[in-house]
Amino acid sequence: MLPVALVQVGTKILKSLERDMKCQLETVKPLAYLLVIVGCMLALVTALAPLPTGSYKLSAGFLIFGMIPYVVYGSLTETLKGCSLATAGIFLLTADLLARYGADITSAGQTGVSMAIGLSLLLILIVLPMGAAVGKLLSRMLS
Repeated sequence: MLPVALVQVGTKILKSLERDMKCQLETVKPLAYLLVIVGCMLALVTALAPLPTGSYKLSAGFLIFGMIPYVVYGSLTETLKGCSLATAGIFLLTADLLARYGADITSAGQTGVSMAIGLSLLLILIVLPMGAAVGKLLSRMLS
């Protein structure tokens, strides 16, 4: 039920962005908070490892290092404005999804916590600034 509600909220926000292509701050901030929530849920899901008994084990290392990029992104909501904030979050979530499920960087996979640390650093140091730069270019092109 919760993922359906998140998708509905996300589509409403994207439709409002389509109407207002200037990426005003009041329309982008809810999208940023939605991306933080979805990213934290992704970190939680990938931190759970199934056990042979049918239960799950929560890996604290995967959870902490999976949430750090979204905490950093959430702290940037006051610094970044408009399209920069939106594209940085979309880049962050897309790269995180591709890395976690494409390269199987989950606690259920064969990777260690060191891969989660490396992914977290990659997302913070490369993907977030790249998304913000693309957003600045988009905002200049739209205005």
